[in-house]
Amino acid sequence: MPRVSAYRLQNVGPRYSQEPGASIPFPEILEMAGALSDILDSPDATIELLHEAGAVETACRVLEDKTFAARVGLSAQGPGTLLAYIVRAAETIEDALALTQRFYAMQDPDLRLDVVGTPDEPRITLESNVIPAHQYPRHREMLIFGLYKRVQQITSGGLAPISIELETDDTEHCKKLAELAGCPVEGRKAGYALALPPNGMSFRIPTADPNLLGHLRRHGEEQLKAQPDAVRSLSDRIMDMLGERLPGPIPNGDDIARELGLTRRTMTRHLSSEGTSFKALLEGVLCDLSKRLLRSGEGVARVAFMLGFADQAAFSVAFKRWTGETPARFRKAGR
Repeated sequence: MPRVSAYRLQNVGPRYSQEPGASIPFPEILEMAGALSDILDSPDATIELLHEAGAVETACRVLEDKTFAARVGLSAQGPGTLLAYIVRAAETIEDALALTQRFYAMQDPDLRLDVVGTPDEPRITLESNVIPAHQYPRHREMLIFGLYKRVQQITSGGLAPISIELETDDTEHCKKLAELAGCPVEGRKAGYALALPPNGMSFRIPTADPNLLGHLRRHGEEQLKAQPDAVRSLSDRIMDMLGERLPGPIPNGDDIARELGLTRRTMTRHLSSEGTSFKALLEGVLCDLSKRLLRSGEGVARVAFMLGFADQAAFSVAFKRWTGETPARFRKAGR
């Protein structure tokens, strides 16, 4: 599982401690999520992305406040990293995003930003190859609201209107988040994204500095070259294998282990050390794929067949367990 800088959780901790419902100390929250509490003391500490997500979700549950994660994102000042300085020196939002895509792996090797849509309706999407959004929605909200805050910072609030898109179907939650952010928050979307105004990608950044940018880019390239090639986790490799086999018959864990040259017990032990399991990885891939197929217009029975379920009823039961609603309702809502 990828490791990321612990600076985000180091921001979550103080915010959590100030909440009236913080009945459990934050170090215990970290331990409940499988992380070590000593990451709060070191500026160079790293943490597994899965543990970071789990800590954010756990904090929201303890506080009984679904808005906490978004509020953390909106309060974040962002780290004083090389990438942060590079983005501020870029000429336009499009340039800043291209540079972010180039250098973001230095602080977070899994999360990625992409631009989709047309020049009249550009959207910056936030996705993960490792953690499906439906497993940790509060964590994804913290990240997307943090991204919104950083865009507001580098544009000095001059890029408007911006709206935030979420997967949730909780309209009341969206209303509360819209009040907090001061911008529209739309639910029932296909993912997590910032919707920019027409031609927003060409917005000129007030702090643009071509000479400084050239120097920073050279320094960034030197850091990239100095970084050792990341050793891909077992969960990454298994998710790639599952993605290659689906849609189709549901892969068997024993077969996957055999192809990896491992016994099933050894694979299970390694995945457990990464904070996951074969079942969790498989269900994450199946859930995301089924949602994509349903959004594309495929019927429920057809999706059940394509994903290797015994019948439509079995698929419906699994889909409701994953998402909290039936595939028929999900498809009808056009999410």
